[in-house]
Amino acid sequence: MENERINKKTVISSLIYKFSERLSVKGIGLLISIILARLLAPDVFGQIAILTVFITLSQTIIQSGLNVALVQNKETTDDDFSTVFYISTGLAVLLICALYFIAPLVSSFYYMDALTWPLRVYSLSLLFGAFNSVQLARMERLMQFRRIMYCSLTATVLSGSLGVVLAYKGAGLWSLVLYYFSNVVIDCIAMFAIQRWLPGLVFSVERGKVLFSYGWKILVSALLCSVYYDLNSLIIGKKFSGSALGYYNRGQQFPNIIATTLDGSIQSVMLPTLSAFQDDNEKLKELLKRTVVTSALFVVPAMVGLAVVAKPLIVVLITDKWLPCVVFMQLFCITEATIPYSSSNLVVIKAMGRSDVYMKLEIVRRTVMLIILLISVLCFDSVMAIAWGYVISTLLDVVIISVPVKRMLGYGITEQLKDTRKIIIASVIMGAAVLPVGGLKLSYLLLLSVEIGVGIAVYCAACKLLRVESFLLIETGIKRILFKKER
Repeated sequence: MENERINKKTVISSLIYKFSERLSVKGIGLLISIILARLLAPDVFGQIAILTVFITLSQTIIQSGLNVALVQNKETTDDDFSTVFYISTGLAVLLICALYFIAPLVSSFYYMDALTWPLRVYSLSLLFGAFNSVQLARMERLMQFRRIMYCSLTATVLSGSLGVVLAYKGAGLWSLVLYYFSNVVIDCIAMFAIQRWLPGLVFSVERGKVLFSYGWKILVSALLCSVYYDLNSLIIGKKFSGSALGYYNRGQQFPNIIATTLDGSIQSVMLPTLSAFQDDNEKLKELLKRTVVTSALFVVPAMVGLAVVAKPLIVVLITDKWLPCVVFMQLFCITEATIPYSSSNLVVIKAMGRSDVYMKLEIVRRTVMLIILLISVLCFDSVMAIAWGYVISTLLDVVIISVPVKRMLGYGITEQLKDTRKIIIASVIMGAAVLPVGGLKLSYLLLLSVEIGVGIAVYCAACKLLRVESFLLIETGIKRILFKKER
């Protein structure tokens, strides 16, 4: 049975490896992005953001839906993986051809002639991504997160080194294109080297229909999500400037990297885990509660702290030429703080096999977000208004997502906030304690160090004082490990 394979020990070890992977990969990736930000101008990051819109949309078409179905489905065979591989590869070839021909139109639309060939080259990564997505689904289903960690780490280090060298040599936009392109290629090769999986000479129409019956709704949902987020970049890049888009995306990057590193490792492991208990609502509710609380314990204080130390952090890491992105970073800290609630609820809906609910939910969510985006653009006409509109829509989004979960499991946003209220209070106390420290007349580096130290100390003290259960459990576990080592 599937739930016998996914036992408590497997889940814990998978969480450790997935967290290690996200922490190491995102950490190294953040370091690389910091170096690149110091070497390259803001408008170059605006250009890559425009290219990424088209690549991300294409990746969504190729990699969403069927690949999620491979992980979620209770019974998945080798024929299923082969069938999905051929479908994904076929779509990749078609999209590469489409992007080749529309590349000049994209350059013309944004008055940036330098975008044509970078987009064409970047699009070739879709072919490797198609293969990689099936390999990744296979490894996630088998809970082989240690292997995934090795592959991701190798790809990040090698591709990042290439990107930094090219940027140092003055390659400009090409340094970013080849950085992202090589990352996909190396990750694909590394996964193949480890598991040696190749598709069989079989294509099952029947199994394809079964997987598609679940996957197409996830695909539509992912497309709606991708189109909405990409619209922000497309509008800012066209209506304002490449530099403005660079500041906007850079402000979003830091909170997103930290939040998704902390939360993403939990959610990746929880999809196959929750799927194994998709017919047991009580067990699902219990696991969902643990997921929300565990994710909030790390993500919420991280976002509060990041918002408070934003200015010295930016100056120290990527120099004062990026100071205009500080206010965007602070706003996006608000949106990323909601991730423990939104992502956990979405994962449990997927795990229950309710892709129909997922799709309907996505339509409602993106409709609301699109209306707010249009109001922000048409009525206020500023990048800041777009950012504030995104904050408002994200807060409404948390409520919308929780509605079907409340109906199916009896565990809505009110209960989730109640279970995490002590964590939120501890985070606010920490932020209030760190805020006055910013007024000290210190160098930015020393100021940042003091703020981080004070923030960690106050948060831990507040959690102990408020008796935050999840924090106390982790503290006890750490003490046991240290005590054993001393003995």
